Order: sequence, then structure tokens, then C-alpha cells
Amino acid sequence: MNTVLMDTILHDPNTNTPSLILDFNVIQQTYTRFLDAFPGGQIFYAMKANANPQVVQLVVDRQGGLEIASLAELERSLDAGATGEQIICSNPIKNPVFLQRMHQAGVYAMVVDSTYEVEKVAQYAPGSRVYVRLAVDNHGSVLPLAGKFGVSGDEALELFDLARDLGLQPIGLSFHVGSQCLSVNNWVNAVRTCGEVWREAEARGHEFFFLDIGGGFPAGHYHDESIPTIERIGALSMEAIEEFIPPVPNLMLVLEPGRGLVGESGRLLTTVVGKAKRGDAMWLYLDAGVFNGLMETYEGFPPVVSLLDEPTDYETERYTLAGPSCDSCDVIARNLLMPEINIGDKLVFFDAGAYTNEYAVAFNGFPIPSVIALNAEREVALA
Repeated sequence: MNTVLMDTILHDPNTNTPSLILDFNVIQQTYTRFLDAFPGGQIFYAMKANANPQVVQLVVDRQGGLEIASLAELERSLDAGATGEQIICSNPIKNPVFLQRMHQAGVYAMVVDSTYEVEKVAQYAPGSRVYVRLAVDNHGSVLPLAGKFGVSGDEALELFDLARDLGLQPIGLSFHVGSQCLSVNNWVNAVRTCGEVWREAEARGHEFFFLDIGGGFPAGHYHDESIPTIERIGALSMEAIEEFIPPVPNLMLVLEPGRGLVGESGRLLTTVVGKAKRGDAMWLYLDAGVFNGLMETYEGFPPVVSLLDEPTDYETERYTLAGPSCDSCDVIARNLLMPEINIGDKLVFFDAGAYTNEYAVAFNGFPIPSVIALNAEREVALA
């Protein structure tokens, strides 16, 4: 990261808050790290993490792919110049209009994980390539995603057979280990499970070539060495693929980094707009809260936050951080040890490149963070 340029923006008195500052050099570097860590792998960036048009354009310009979940994300992908071959859909729930538009656009493949979805895809996007999402262990992830999506191996085999019978093209498997996954073994174990299902599917006459190991790649290793790196995850995942996935010519290995690609690129700059003593707790109220930029903290993600120009030697005080709205659930974090902080001081949230503005709404009329793009090669207008 160009810390000089980032620091200049953070300290500029003309930088309004809340502001989300994205360093595109970091995204470029991280993109290259993924390619190096997963030789032969193909990036299909999970747009839900940050659908900023400049981020989408960066991926398309690097001949990467996009993983979409909605009609709006499909249209933004196409607006950036992506072809259908550069797009997959890993959302197991797709409405008919979305399916028809993906079919028209020639989207490469889409996921299914229920008989109802297989039947729906066959009706509205006939002949499509499909892959099945397996339910896998999400322990060790900050935000587990198990339960809502995914099927067992036996159920997957039934879905493959049904898809084939209905004229679809089953091509392989996918999984998701959970958001901000801190356990590398989750990928290894999931690949092992995929290998078992893959072999059983081959015995039923299916010919697979597609393995999507999903997202969940964590951000934040630069300030917390306990967080596994892209390189560590890549090394063990590639070993697992070599060991457990049956050899096929031209295996299509798909990665869906979202947070892992863009998370570390962002800093969220906020201002303390209020302070109060509530019983034994000292509260700080910021101009960004769970509704307008920090929703992930409400889901249990511990924020990485510091006082701008934090002193090296200071006495600590415990604070509860809250947003500006009048909703009592607008609480960012409790019992944070920080130096003395007063109204008008600025706080910086790290790893804010993902799921910041994507989750944000102007509840109570408070604005979502404005975006400041550093080192973006192309300026892209948001239609």
C-alpha cells in the first residue's frame, strides 16, 4: 500500500467523513498473489464484496471473471465489458427473469442446490451448465455460512442425475468454507469431500472438469499474523486438489475471492460526533455506524480501528462505539481499549474494502461513505 498517499488523504482536513478510501494498487497486488498461490486457477471475483464499478473494471481488464448473484450485478458485469464466458452465478436462488437474462447473455455456468432450482434452471435457462454446492464444515470462520445453502454428497448425486435428465450440463462442484475463514483445513477437508462425490458421479456417467473452491479468503494478515495468508491457503489447497480430485484434462479451478481480494485495500475514515457517560461505560458516537458502513460489526466481526494519529504512549480507556442513528442496535463495538478520545477526533477502520458500502443504507438520512479511489487506472462512471 502507498502509505504516503493514503496518509495524505486521511489527514487532509478537506476529506469529508465518513469516507471509504480504496487503494487500487493493493487490489492489483492481491490479485497477482492469488494467481501465484493457485497456479492454473481462475479468479471469478465475488462482486457482492464490493461492486464499485472501478473494482469490477479492474477485474475485467485483467481478463478475470465475475461471480454474480443478481440481475443488477449481471448488468454491471456486462457494462464493464465482461463476456458471458467471464461470468458465473453461485447464488443458489435465482428468479426467472434473472435466469432468462443470464441465458440470453451466455453466462458460463450457475449453481444449483435443490431439486426446485434444477427444475427452474431447466425451464428458464435450458441447456445451461450447472454445478452443485456442497455443504461443508464452516467452523473456524468469523461468519459461518452453513445451513442456508449446500447439500450432502448423496443429495448432490441426485441433483446431477436430475439435471442431466432435464437437459442441463452438470460440470462439477462448489463449496464455501465460511466468511473470513481462519482455518486452512476447511479448504483441505472440503476438497477431500468434493473428490469423494466426484468419483461417485463419474461412476454414474458424469464427466466433470469444474471445481469451484469458493471464497472465504480472509483479510488482515498484515496486522494479525495468526490470520492465514493467501499463500498458505493456496499451498495446502493445491496439495489437496492434487491428492483428492480425480485427474482430468484441463481442470477448471475457480476461486471466488471477495473480501480476500479487496478487503485490505480500504480504510474507513470516521469522525466522533458525540460522547457520553452511560453508567460505567463511556460511549463514543461516530458519523458511521452499523447502518451506513459498519454492518459487519453487527454480525460479529471485530473491528480493527484506531485513533488517527494514535500516540505511542498513552493511558487506555474503555469505550463503546456507536453509530449516529437513533436505533439502539446501532452499536459497533463494546469495551474497546483506546487512548482518550474526544468529539471531533477521527477514527480509522482497517480492512474496510469489502462489505462496507455494499451493506450501507442512508437510514435516518445519514449518508453512506463517499468513495475515494487511489491509484485507479480508469475512472468509471456509475450509471
